[in-house]
Amino acid sequence: MVVCWRRYIHDNCQLLEKIFQMIDTQLSSALRTVMDNTLGPEPIGETFARWEGTGKRLVRYPVGKVVIRTEDPVERILILLEGTCQVLNHGSDGKVVMAGNVRPPQIFGLYELMANLPLHTADVEAQTDCLFFSVSSRLYAQQIIINSEVASCSVRFLAVFIHRLLDRSDRMTLHTDRQNLLWYILESCKNQNFPVVLSVEKETMAAELNMNLRTLYRKVARLREEGLVDSHKGKIKIDSQQYRALQRQLYENI
Repeated sequence: MVVCWRRYIHDNCQLLEKIFQMIDTQLSSALRTVMDNTLGPEPIGETFARWEGTGKRLVRYPVGKVVIRTEDPVERILILLEGTCQVLNHGSDGKVVMAGNVRPPQIFGLYELMANLPLHTADVEAQTDCLFFSVSSRLYAQQIIINSEVASCSVRFLAVFIHRLLDRSDRMTLHTDRQNLLWYILESCKNQNFPVVLSVEKETMAAELNMNLRTLYRKVARLREEGLVDSHKGKIKIDSQQYRALQRQLYENI
């Protein structure tokens, strides 16, 4: 009986040692840095270059480049480190039903991986020059199982992702078109230096707000008449004073 017990302990110790050897500490460090925003003084590229290796590498996309197409195979997980991307979802008729601008931290392909979907569910395009940390989906799936830090960071990101979707759904259901437009403008100005010029096209904005394009033009024109926004080369422009006025308009009327 003693011999069997010793053998059991020996075998399990060997198994644990093998698992520890498989844990990718570089991926853990990359995800922790992204989720906790703990970058040091050196450039992002230099920091993440240290964690490149088998199944992991830095990838750059210039402005306007398509990063992911709907129904592309989920062969890699793309962690957005720097830049802004536009995400487009499509209805069954092929029309755009939602478009969003996203900044770091963002993990493209994680939802599909966790939901066991073989194909991507949205288009992603670089709106600015973007830097990604690309991870093999096979490696990422393995690490979620054996690496508690990768699993923890992934759950944290998905919780934020779900919260954002629920928040958008609630706003579309409960708020007026004007309130949704004000919220959109305020969100687009976060972490930006004033004055801010919204780079998004009106068609994209209307799609994300689920609003008729003509209605959007009327709403924006009304905001200009009220002095809440300005126009710059056909784009919406606001300064810090207008930003505060928009906040009062939105939150005092909800």
